[in-house]
Amino acid sequence: MDKQKQIQIQFRLLDIQQLQFVNLASKWPDGEMQINNQIQFNCETDKRIVHCKTHFEYKKNDITQLLFSVQTTFEFAREGWSAMYQLDGDQWILPAGLVQHMADLTIGSARGILAVRSEEEEGLPKLLLPLVNPAQVLKNNLCFKRNIAPEGVGMGGTNGNA
Repeated sequence: MDKQKQIQIQFRLLDIQQLQFVNLASKWPDGEMQINNQIQFNCETDKRIVHCKTHFEYKKNDITQLLFSVQTTFEFAREGWSAMYQLDGDQWILPAGLVQHMADLTIGSARGILAVRSEEEEGLPKLLLPLVNPAQVLKNNLCFKRNIAPEGVGMGGTNGNA
């Protein structure tokens, strides 16, 4: 029986940003709304940083009422980051459980921001963010290739979608 290598991955939450909050409704419609959501990951491998972005769109009768996006930024300790590196693919592999945890923290942050905005903005009803289980949509590990930038150009991120 093979023993799997246990890796302790240390990381910290560096930042939470509201990227978008656009209220397109002149008057909020009554009744239930359709809420679409999306989760996206971006990585700055040279800095050991992973960004998780959630985007929510509230619609009524196929008309967009609200667009809302939040991004969290996580920084990884060097040892754990190195342990996730895969030499043969020149990439970092983030385990699905870790990715799900980061998405859960991001969705929770979005939930808090939306609750505050719903109280502060006049004419905006108290909006709820539906329960989202990241384990249902983020079932696989994420892979990020090494960032390589030409001389004199700032480092950009590589995108990973779940």
